[in-house]
Amino acid sequence: MVVVALVAAGIPIGLTVHKHREERAQRLAAEAFTRAWKVGDLGGISYANAPGKTVGAAVQKITRGLTSAATDSPAEVTLGAITSVAGAKNTVSAALQVTWKLAGGRTWHYPTTLTLTKKNGTWLPQYQPSLIHPQLKTGSVLKAVTQQAQRGEIIGANNDVLVAERPVVTIGLVRSRTTDVAGSADQVASITGVDGAALAKRVNAAGNDVFVQAITLREAAYQNVRSQLQAVPGTVFQSHTLSLGPSPDFARALLGTVGTATAEVVKASEGRLKAGDTAGLSGLEATYDARLAGTSGLKVQIVPAAGTAGTSSGSSSTATQTLLSDPPVAGKSVRITLDRKIQLAAQAALAKAKHPAALVAIRVGTGEVLAVGNGPAGADGYNRAFLGRYPPGSTFKVVTGLSLLGAGITPQTTVNCPKTINVGGRTFKNSEAEKLGSVAFHLDFANSCNTAFISTYQKISVAELAKTAKTLGYGQPNQLGVPAFTGQVPSSGDAVAHAASMIGQGTVLTSPVTVAGASAAVAAGRWSPPRLVVSGNTSSGTPAGSIALSTKSVASLRTLMRDVVTEGTAKILLTTPGGPVSGKTGTAEFGNANPPHTHAWFTGFQGDVAFAVVVEDGGFGAKAAAPIVKDFLTRLAAQ
Repeated sequence: MVVVALVAAGIPIGLTVHKHREERAQRLAAEAFTRAWKVGDLGGISYANAPGKTVGAAVQKITRGLTSAATDSPAEVTLGAITSVAGAKNTVSAALQVTWKLAGGRTWHYPTTLTLTKKNGTWLPQYQPSLIHPQLKTGSVLKAVTQQAQRGEIIGANNDVLVAERPVVTIGLVRSRTTDVAGSADQVASITGVDGAALAKRVNAAGNDVFVQAITLREAAYQNVRSQLQAVPGTVFQSHTLSLGPSPDFARALLGTVGTATAEVVKASEGRLKAGDTAGLSGLEATYDARLAGTSGLKVQIVPAAGTAGTSSGSSSTATQTLLSDPPVAGKSVRITLDRKIQLAAQAALAKAKHPAALVAIRVGTGEVLAVGNGPAGADGYNRAFLGRYPPGSTFKVVTGLSLLGAGITPQTTVNCPKTINVGGRTFKNSEAEKLGSVAFHLDFANSCNTAFISTYQKISVAELAKTAKTLGYGQPNQLGVPAFTGQVPSSGDAVAHAASMIGQGTVLTSPVTVAGASAAVAAGRWSPPRLVVSGNTSSGTPAGSIALSTKSVASLRTLMRDVVTEGTAKILLTTPGGPVSGKTGTAEFGNANPPHTHAWFTGFQGDVAFAVVVEDGGFGAKAAAPIVKDFLTRLAAQ
């Protein structure tokens, strides 16, 4: 019936079959091109007018400025209709829709046309720059230009802007501008403290006219050494801004830094960042980079290829044209509870610490973190205040004490404090072989008697101690808004392990922020989750609310913590200005040395400020941590 119809219509059967065969061959050729372009292998197919390798190299030169990939290729190339070209025998055009995935997850779509020519019986694509984009001509390339958005600020208590864009100067060397690279590098090193040999090596490895960064200085610091640096042959200076805190050491480990995104940061951004972008590298700046950074702007332009004049006549044109313009969107601010004055007091108090140390201050009743100090200088880059994992030692007696008070012991209950005590075959002892004899429990607490606490281990179970610890914040979900360790307390174990837990040893671990939160809970009579970030908080998990403590037990615990200062191990704080101080010293053993090394602790509260201090390998809490607390509180009282 088909044959009869074709004959009736006067259409030769052979011509129709030939036409279908040609259309199929054209589509197969077009599809082969789209597949090759999508995988970045346009050099692997044949063309009617140029060798494949030549085309592949030309296209990569044109598109290498679009993405940061080693081989550029579109995310999608969709083939549309194929039509004849009027007046051109053996030539057809195929409609293509091209989609590129650019920086920041943006997509760029545009139509273009693929010309196919039949050569030696085979349909082959023809290459010309306009195939890659209709407006491209010889001598032009594509380039995606990122426009950095204005970074959001980090704002502290009382609407105090802590981190904002501040002027800086980047100092670098250019090889072509000096006849003695090593000498210039050494001079820059002597002025700024950078590694001169490493700088010289990088300069010599770079291109002749490439700017090689040595160091970035705040504007004020640069002005102090400006005349010295400008006298060094080969130095070049670039003024710009960076998101910075009030000073180089202000809450450095917490706030973090901003700089050129590393390869790891680019990879972790999942397409949001590309090589060369500015990004948060640590601390809050890294955790909230997507919020603070905003959305960078993007322009896709046709620009002159390297070595090409600005314009040319004829069919070539290298004038810059903008094909896509997407303006930047400014970043949003992140609000935190940090108080500048209290933070400065914490940092100043830590400045004289002889070992790495941390201080956390928390507002009683709200859980707001007021200060996050890490020090001294040289040890302030790691946020041990939040991330440190330490045995709490005798500061854990705040937890054990609350548990024992709930089990019926009172401040006046007589609890023997011998020099040593044996539990399950293990001997426990007091610091410096102390023994108090049979005394009231408040004296055991005030003088931090290990053996007295261990002697009561059967009055509360392992599970009960763990439960009390949780009501004071140990192991609770982290709601600070930044990474932190909230502690661990075993909920099962034998008698020996339980005895060790009673004095904050064994497998009990915590961080300064958790210890400070426990003291804030005692002062308030209610545990409130410590919180730092109050806008843009990305904490995961089910938020935990505040936990009310036993009114009677916590009132007794407050008297015990006050006794530590009035008649116990922290008498150094008795004359501290600003009001009565209550607290607990701690000396926490760690490692396998004999005698063991110890971290020094002190935690407590004064008025509506609770705090905790740890000094790594600092010895006794009363001697290493308590003086730091006195310095801190004295500075607060003077404000």
